Amino acid sequence: MNRIKTILILLIFSLILPIFALYYSGNTGYISFNDIVNFILKGTTGNEFKDFIIKDIRLPPIIGAILIGLTLSTAGLMLQILFRNLLVSPYTTGISSGVLMVVAIVIFIDSLSHILKLIFGNNFILVAGWCGGVFSMILLIIIALRVRSTNDIIIVSLLLSYLFLGVRSYLIANAEELKVHEYWEFSIGSLSKITLNDIVPMVICTVIFIVGVIFLIKSLNALLFGENYAKSFGLDIKKTRILILFFASFITGSIIPYVGLIPFVGLIAPYLARPLIKTSDNRYLVPTTMLLGVILMIVCYLISLKYYVLFSYIFGIKKYGSPLPIASVLDILGGLLVVYLVYKGEKKIIIS
Repeated sequence: MNRIKTILILLIFSLILPIFALYYSGNTGYISFNDIVNFILKGTTGNEFKDFIIKDIRLPPIIGAILIGLTLSTAGLMLQILFRNLLVSPYTTGISSGVLMVVAIVIFIDSLSHILKLIFGNNFILVAGWCGGVFSMILLIIIALRVRSTNDIIIVSLLLSYLFLGVRSYLIANAEELKVHEYWEFSIGSLSKITLNDIVPMVICTVIFIVGVIFLIKSLNALLFGENYAKSFGLDIKKTRILILFFASFITGSIIPYVGLIPFVGLIAPYLARPLIKTSDNRYLVPTTMLLGVILMIVCYLISLKYYVLFSYIFGIKKYGSPLPIASVLDILGGLLVVYLVYKGEKKIIIS
């Protein structure tokens, strides 16, 4: 199939799925599909309470899923090209560990949490997450400036992740159960945390990231053939490396405070995009990865809300409960897809 046609089909799916998600993400008996269509076309259903449910409850997680799909999937692709490794994801760089470490310090050290609560109110954990992201990003850029090989960067990043994990483990081991639960609620990947007020900063960060990716496409294509080849064409390797790490770290550190850990989309979306678009040319691969990320996030979000329906149909068990964390659904579904593709030998496009 023509590559442009493939991208257009994915674009259509990524536009239609959020509309269905708005309808199916709640009680379909109360809000009809016509209400959803009227809200999209006219900005209102004609009923204030229905408008409130759609706008303040159903819409934020879906917009969040779209933004996460666009950004984290592309960040994963960029890092895989930089490190020439299909197993690299935005969370391999240690950014997530830095965010979680700072949040853990704030939650488990009472004096610090009280001070931040007085300054930032209930958003103090969100602010702590941003600070952790900035701290990790600065560390990563310093590492990138000091070392020569990209492999050394990922090794040092992994070692830093273990260091941050050690700090978190010590704090958790000596914390009260209530504090541990508060930390766990922050760290687990879930779209239900997103509110309407969170959408604007998330959109701003997404736009900045996408603009950066567009300017990096030529550099990413040059890196496909190795750093020596890229150097022969006049590419500044160190500058490109820092820019890729900066944008990937920036968007990862910006997203985690809002949703927690959703690591697998940055691994599975680029993996699926390569055999689908059948090229490593980032002019086609980047939009394909973005759109697949959106589709995966929306599908997994719906599954996380309606998993008890699957229990009923598959096992004949009527199970009702709270929504599953989307990260759990994405890990299971993505893992099964990767195993299937490897088993069937569908991974035809590799980084070479």
